[in-house]
Amino acid sequence: MPLAYAFKHVFRSWKLFLALLVGITLASTFLAGVDIKANVTAREALEQTIGNIHVDMTARIQSSNSTQILQAKEKTSEIEGVADVEIISGSWEPITLFSENDSMNYYARIIGITDNSHVYKGWLNKPTEGIGENETYVSEDSEFASKVKPGDVIQVTFSAYNRYGTGTVSISFNLTVRGLAELDEKAYSIAPGYYSSSVPLIESAYANLLLVDWEKTMREVLKIGWLDTDLLIYLDRDALIAPWDIGTSINNIESLKLQIENKLAELGLHVDARNNLEWALLRFQIESIFIRFTFTLVSLPIFFMAWYMGTTVSDVSFNLRRREIGLLSTKGFSRRQLLTTFLTETLLIGVIGGALGLLFGFLLNPLFTQFSAEAFLKPQVISPYTMIFTIAFGVIIAFLSTFSSARKASKLKAVDALREYLPTELEKPYTKRWPMIALILGTYKIAVFILGINMNLELTRITFGGGNFILILLAGIWLIIDAILYYIGPLLFFWGFMKIFIQGSLKFQELTAKAARFLGDLSALATKNVRRNPSRSAAIAFLLALIVGYSVQVTGQLASEQDYAVRNVYYRVGSDVAIYVSMAKDAPNILNVAIENVSEKIQNTTIEYSFSSLTSLGIIKLKAVNPQSWLETAYYENGWFSGSDLTTAFNKLATEGDTIILERSVAAALKLEIGESITLNFGSATKTLEVVGFFGPEQSDQQQLIIAQQLFTRYWSFISESLYEEISSQVSASAKILLKLKSDADGKSVAESIRNLKLNVSLVESFTEEWEEAQSDVITVGVLDVQRLGVVFAVLAASVGTVLVSAVSMKERSREAAIMSVKGLSYRHLVIVFLTEVFALVLFSVILGIVVGFIVVHGNISATNATISSIIQRHLVLPLDTVLMLTSCIALIFISTVSPILILLRRYMTKLERMVRLR
Repeated sequence: MPLAYAFKHVFRSWKLFLALLVGITLASTFLAGVDIKANVTAREALEQTIGNIHVDMTARIQSSNSTQILQAKEKTSEIEGVADVEIISGSWEPITLFSENDSMNYYARIIGITDNSHVYKGWLNKPTEGIGENETYVSEDSEFASKVKPGDVIQVTFSAYNRYGTGTVSISFNLTVRGLAELDEKAYSIAPGYYSSSVPLIESAYANLLLVDWEKTMREVLKIGWLDTDLLIYLDRDALIAPWDIGTSINNIESLKLQIENKLAELGLHVDARNNLEWALLRFQIESIFIRFTFTLVSLPIFFMAWYMGTTVSDVSFNLRRREIGLLSTKGFSRRQLLTTFLTETLLIGVIGGALGLLFGFLLNPLFTQFSAEAFLKPQVISPYTMIFTIAFGVIIAFLSTFSSARKASKLKAVDALREYLPTELEKPYTKRWPMIALILGTYKIAVFILGINMNLELTRITFGGGNFILILLAGIWLIIDAILYYIGPLLFFWGFMKIFIQGSLKFQELTAKAARFLGDLSALATKNVRRNPSRSAAIAFLLALIVGYSVQVTGQLASEQDYAVRNVYYRVGSDVAIYVSMAKDAPNILNVAIENVSEKIQNTTIEYSFSSLTSLGIIKLKAVNPQSWLETAYYENGWFSGSDLTTAFNKLATEGDTIILERSVAAALKLEIGESITLNFGSATKTLEVVGFFGPEQSDQQQLIIAQQLFTRYWSFISESLYEEISSQVSASAKILLKLKSDADGKSVAESIRNLKLNVSLVESFTEEWEEAQSDVITVGVLDVQRLGVVFAVLAASVGTVLVSAVSMKERSREAAIMSVKGLSYRHLVIVFLTEVFALVLFSVILGIVVGFIVVHGNISATNATISSIIQRHLVLPLDTVLMLTSCIALIFISTVSPILILLRRYMTKLERMVRLR
């Protein structure tokens, strides 16, 4: 009977249970989304981890002829899980290049490849007819590539082991050059024999590669002697590797390795296959645990908010069902039967909410992440574990949200349940003990955030710095407490504040009444009604303040981290594009050539000359610059310079030759002030320079002492380019050309154009390329996406919770609204009364949440900056997208507060007007 009633009641009173269902669905959607996101992130991170492993397994075949090698390839290809197998034979040998008028000797790697070789597949300008017998293609990165042309002859002398075991035998071939080979990164890594990782730059002779055909040329060598021959084995990674089960994946690959060795043993070949994936998978196994832990950690606030919203909605819902509970009691339902009925309803809602959350989590995830939609359509993105956990989570969060309310409702006496109004507060006296403790602890942490103190650092210094034992013990205990309060301090502050000043005090209502005095008698009526459900008001205020504070905290920290990352990349590059020149004297000519080719995209240019000098403190680093062009081109921040105005310091650098902007740590160690002098030694030249400014971050006394003792400087000092010209013959300098581009120019294309000029430079960097690379870490991107997703769901949860609680509360007070209307209050008057009750509460909660959120962001930034001495410091920034995000969140919360009141009041007024007309 109770179970049947429960199932019937859920569908008969669907509007009432929609409140709890929506909350459960939102929480389950977020859980499913996070789990799916974790699966996708794990897959992307795994692909990134093993992406540089170009060959999954290798089997070195020795003491074998070409027939056995071909049989080994065929046997290996038959094994399930092997996607492809290729043969590659290679040897490092001396070669002689015969051109028209001269012959030159080099050392090169000659490799024989087959038509199915991944080297051949990665050959960008490969010949359609293949490589002929005794023909070769020279890698365009070989040191002699510019000295050969089609038709030239290269003599190769192979030193191979004699098949009869009598030593080595020399075999000479004349290879005709057919052309140059342009290889992609994968092919260029495999060809020299680097199978387990990519090698972006191979120096000296190791860049000398000759490609020949294995069947037509290299096989002839194998008929006479033995060469290093490898089977390169490529596995079906999708079938063998599951990102969420790395242990099984490792076992699958190890089993496949044993099968390969067994198959080759059948041919009389005893090889030890090398598994290049094993260590990468073992490393990723640790990373995957980190992914799950991090995603769970950043999701906890959302789950807490979902539970708290569910409990608030449940309290309101069961309070609205008092008459129904009373009728069931009079019909003979026991307390146990009532509780069973309520929990059965909860079970059904939890299952439905979990199933809907699973569906929505899959559909909505691509909208809030930076991964492509295709990534979510791969097999097993939604694993059976995701399905089970999501539905189980829906049931669990439903039970946690409703159990307490259901238990109180089942214990309600029939006579009390049938009363029109019943106080929702607990019968026991209200206690302020726990709220007061929470408020004290939360206020302490908020004060720490305001002051920007890194308590973890300060308490650690006390704990490990020696001194009084009792003080050390207390500091160690408080270190643990402070670490916990770092996460829950704002939550405790909000909860304690709302419990004391809204639920347990009339102060908030008195302030609301004073603020609404201009409404006259309506304000008095509204503020009196607020006292009917102070616990509900405190719960809503707490939830709104917590979610707004969380949203501000997360979006503010994300904006700060984004700004910090961008500035770090600009700092490393130095400007939009940087060209590194090994020989400083070549820098002006290289700059002129670069300008000629990309002049339409360049706004300003400058050259930095880097070298060192000896002082009484030790060796310091110097940069010589043109003061005017450097300020117009280079990336810098005003906070990096101190002692005098930045413009004044660089003007003196330009007009007065013997001046220096000195690194701050050097000045501090030597006790130098602005206007004083420092002596520098440049070989046989000595210069005494006036200090006109300081450069570098602030240093603590301890850091300055370490610098002075170790004669080490992290940063540099600035001198003028004219001074550098005087002492250039005495120093060994390198140069860095900086290019500031026009706003519409693409730094990536400019850098690529300069690289294609084949100038005598060691490196060309661009901010665009470096920033793209910095954003390629899928784990970092995944964590940021989950935080963004969390903000969206937190605000949705708050908005939906506010709508549902307001709607259920208005339904609870429908008769009261009708009575007020009969007494002469118009629709406008009713709107004023009901909005006054909630608008002040919501406005106060939102403002408190915003203030505390920014305080937490400020405290986190200050505490982080205190632990680093980098020249790049984190800043509290509010970019436009962050402002729009926060504005949208707050607007949605206010809309969710106002809309149900306006809609339901209009509905009540319409019903009342119909009743009057019928009479």
